[in-house]
Amino acid sequence: MKYVEFFKTLAAGKASGIYLFDSEEEYLNTSLIEEAEKQINIKDFNLIKIKEDVGFETIKNSYETYPVMEDKKIIIWTNVDFSREKIKSYDHILEPLTKDMENFPAYAIFMIFPNGKAFKGKFYKNVKKYGNIVEIDRLNNKELKSFIGKIFIKNNKKISNANIDKIIERFSYLTYNSQIHLFDIVNTVEKIISNSPDQIIDEKDIDDQLDQVLNLNIFNLTDAISQKNMKDGVKTLLHMEKSGEDLFMVYHMIIRQIRILTCVKTLLDNFYNDSFIMKTAKIGSYELRKSKNFVKNFTIDELFEINDRLLDMEIRQKSQDFDMRDELIKLIAFIGK
Repeated sequence: MKYVEFFKTLAAGKASGIYLFDSEEEYLNTSLIEEAEKQINIKDFNLIKIKEDVGFETIKNSYETYPVMEDKKIIIWTNVDFSREKIKSYDHILEPLTKDMENFPAYAIFMIFPNGKAFKGKFYKNVKKYGNIVEIDRLNNKELKSFIGKIFIKNNKKISNANIDKIIERFSYLTYNSQIHLFDIVNTVEKIISNSPDQIIDEKDIDDQLDQVLNLNIFNLTDAISQKNMKDGVKTLLHMEKSGEDLFMVYHMIIRQIRILTCVKTLLDNFYNDSFIMKTAKIGSYELRKSKNFVKNFTIDELFEINDRLLDMEIRQKSQDFDMRDELIKLIAFIGK
């Protein structure tokens, strides 16, 4: 079962039984919890919220006790770690809960939200057999575009598809292993809306707000590196260090940039079209345009050498003598040589 299907089932009052949420998006988890709360009128008795590790009797009592003056009661269990490494520590709850699954009371809706993805082991398979697994994946481009558009519509604002695309490209939510989540996007879109006096959102509204919200230092740094501008690169790095930026995060952003440039350079040299390059490099048109200009500054052998140095840094990070600040300065000098 996917997010939309469960949301419709819940909103229609047709949900029943145990639901385990295999989710990659905390924002969508929160949306479902808010919808669940709307379904209950007498919240003191019929809406039970349980956090973390508790005794099984507490959980059993929550679903065995009949609802008060309503047809349904909802139990929401959050802040549990069902990863491969941690799920065994919940055996004292999950084993007896599994025994109750087959004859779970019809009036109860038991929603379980692990922190992160759930391990697909014995408990997962039992829920799939006797209850429901709700899969919540990160949004694809079409879904994300619709998601952002609906926020503007909800707030009586109009925005072009091109400007929605610009928001998506600047956030790199769709990039492989992106650390950007829907909460980040929603918060920024709401700020764009609140700071735009007109009904129609234009490009300036977006640029003004994104320049404030997104960390432009990292973009300035990767741009300087991509232009082999040692002076601006080191200056930006030192400014970021002084501002308390995580230098290991900076290192991983540089890795991402160099890998994108290597991929784009290789594919351009082999005459692949833009669509194929964007798909392969997992970037949007905005990043592709910039990368096409940057790769002119490098030979493919230079990019391979930089990748080798980044790998060497990864290997040496566990060394007691490793200083990320000094290593990054040396890296910038190596790239700009």
